[in-house]
Amino acid sequence: MLPTPSFFTVARDALADYALFKTADPDEAKTRVASVYCPHELVVIDQKNCRVDTAMSRIALGGITLNRLCYGPAVTIDAGRLSSFLLVMMPFIGSAQVTCGAEQVRTHSRMGAVISPTLPLRQTINANCDQIMVQIDDDLLNRICAQHLGHELNRPLHFNLGIGMNPAGNSAWPALVNWLLAMLDSPTRPGLDLPLLRTSLEHMVVATLLHSQPNNYSSELQQPAPPIAPCHVKRVEDYIRTHAREPLTIADLAAHAGVSVSALYTGFRDFRNTSPMAYLRNERLQFVHDELLHASPETHTVADIASYWGFSHLSRFAAHYKRKFGESPSDTLRKRWDKGFAPGGKKLGSQ
Repeated sequence: MLPTPSFFTVARDALADYALFKTADPDEAKTRVASVYCPHELVVIDQKNCRVDTAMSRIALGGITLNRLCYGPAVTIDAGRLSSFLLVMMPFIGSAQVTCGAEQVRTHSRMGAVISPTLPLRQTINANCDQIMVQIDDDLLNRICAQHLGHELNRPLHFNLGIGMNPAGNSAWPALVNWLLAMLDSPTRPGLDLPLLRTSLEHMVVATLLHSQPNNYSSELQQPAPPIAPCHVKRVEDYIRTHAREPLTIADLAAHAGVSVSALYTGFRDFRNTSPMAYLRNERLQFVHDELLHASPETHTVADIASYWGFSHLSRFAAHYKRKFGESPSDTLRKRWDKGFAPGGKKLGSQ
């Protein structure tokens, strides 16, 4: 049987100018890949008959990173939750068996996999499987999704696992990936060093995935764009962002906006699908999340950071936090430490 042609039109030499490493040492391969993605368990399935020949290329474009990875031998990988990024894995040679959360899919040249950040990932990558992978920072993904929804996310964003890669299909994703690869392989790499272009590129990649791949916000994303929120809603949103640490009440917010409490409630309900105090809580949760990502468990506690941002009831705070970010606050605090960072942001083992 003839091999199924790849959906990629340029992938045979894709990202050749951005080689990161090449190694025949399985331990080095695991360490180098973990430094790019996250710590994981890797087992070479047939060490006697398959020579390890791992190669990786990588180019970062702001919050979007394109990777190419081939292990050589068949391997099994247990990565747990990716947590800080989403990964779209697209083989153009070979295949893999991928399990993410409760879903399973066999990936190949016409079927990729979208790994949601908060769902556990396990996979068996068959020998000589060569993949293009698009990595998207979780904060960027959530921010752009919230922009398209018109309100903050109230639960973690989860995508369907299998993503069709048939160029003759209706999905814009395969065409976009081909365009990105062609642009990166262009001798001039037109404008990629310009911040404005990178910001537009980030938005285009995330928006294309949000609107072409089914996810738990798809029905809401397909709704007509909401009307522009009134000025008093935007005024309160800006005020909350700059005064989130203060002991704000609904009366304080209404007074700042110059409207009645009922008018403020109505504005947030109709234009943000939430209440003013729930919006304040979500902003505080985001500030806590950002601090936990950069804090050290040796010098900070979840309780201290939560209290600093106005959360006095820790169990209720933890429940809201897990519903918003898909993990406990203590897991977020350990995340940077687990990746090998000492207090102060220095990489462990660095001088």
